[in-house]
Amino acid sequence: MHFGATSRAFLISAVLLSCSCALLTAESLTLREAVDRARSENLGIKEGEVSVRSAKRASSYSWNSISPTIKANGSLSKALPEDDSTPAYGAAASDAARISLGASVNIGLSPSIATAVKGARLSYEKQLIDYDTTMRTVELNVRKAFYQILYEQEYIKLQERNVESAKKQYDTNKAKYDRGVLPRLDVLNSQISYQNAQLALDNARTTLSNDMATFRNLLGMSQSTPLELSGSLDRYTELSDVSVGGVDAKSNTIASLEKQVEIARNSLMATRLSAWAPTLSAGYSYSLSTTTDDSTDWSKGGTLTIGVNIPIDGFLPWSSGAQSIAKQKDSLELVQMQLEDAKNTQRINVDNSLSQVKNLVSALALRKQSLEFAEETYRLTLEAYNNGTKDIIVLQNARNGLFEAGVNLKSQAYNLAVAILNLENALGVPFGSLSGIDE
Repeated sequence: MHFGATSRAFLISAVLLSCSCALLTAESLTLREAVDRARSENLGIKEGEVSVRSAKRASSYSWNSISPTIKANGSLSKALPEDDSTPAYGAAASDAARISLGASVNIGLSPSIATAVKGARLSYEKQLIDYDTTMRTVELNVRKAFYQILYEQEYIKLQERNVESAKKQYDTNKAKYDRGVLPRLDVLNSQISYQNAQLALDNARTTLSNDMATFRNLLGMSQSTPLELSGSLDRYTELSDVSVGGVDAKSNTIASLEKQVEIARNSLMATRLSAWAPTLSAGYSYSLSTTTDDSTDWSKGGTLTIGVNIPIDGFLPWSSGAQSIAKQKDSLELVQMQLEDAKNTQRINVDNSLSQVKNLVSALALRKQSLEFAEETYRLTLEAYNNGTKDIIVLQNARNGLFEAGVNLKSQAYNLAVAILNLENALGVPFGSLSGIDE
């Protein structure tokens, strides 16, 4: 019986341990999965969705300014005697109360109704463009952060190998010193090199931890969620060319400004109509009234009202209406200038990004050669040091050169990935379409 209870306790413990391990299992994300996660959970995107819904609702009901205003009213009135102790003359009549019922319908017709409807539609279309801009910006930041973390992970791996190599060298030198075949200065140099490498590794791990926290926030994830990124920068080291031939450049910034030009023109038209065009109004009211002592006798009556409001001051150059028109013209001119500047800026950004990409691609081959040379140099130097023909300083320099060459190649791949993303963003094409890398 005791053995059975122990077995049950062991089983329960095993189950709890298994559940705990399952809860601590890191979530693995590819680049595409990270982008999809951000699209659905990023706070900025969710805020954009709310703005789009609001703009769509305003556009759908923008015609409501021509909806008639309908009102109904009713009242009950009764005269009260001035002095309760002295009956007033006609006191019998004071017992009667008067009942009144009525209803009215009013409608206003303004020439600016059409511009109001169009303005709401243009605002909704601009909001859609701005929402797409938010989506692209978030995706761009996710991709850059993803590659940055991959680079930092690669850097940490290289640094760990550097620390391992430095520690091995320190242990070897200490053993030689203990045997009396190596001076103490070589041991101290290798110890300092090992400690510096360990410090650099600790700093790199801290940086990675901070960037992972920022990345989780970008994806709308809980900071307590363990996360692993599945990907590599190696494919970028294999790129030999990036071409933009046949690509039609697009820009949400330009599209948004073009929509702002339409909005400014529509606002100018609305201001002109408000200053110059007449406004029509019409209304109809109907009322019924009777008294409580003879409710069969109802007084009935209806009133039809039609009016027109013709602004005159809009034709005067110093009037508020004329000044409003002048301000709208200035606003339109400013937006048109911003649009032209955005077009020029896009061309410059595309040319600069393309030039940077080509330079980075060309430099990749040199980085690969440097790494191969550093590997061979370190191998030969290590053999020479073990044979006693090279000192510890030369070996440390060779090891540092190998580490630096590896870091430079990974850094070049990361810089190339970011440059291609910037080029794709400047062209307005889908991310990953120029590199062919969208894991």
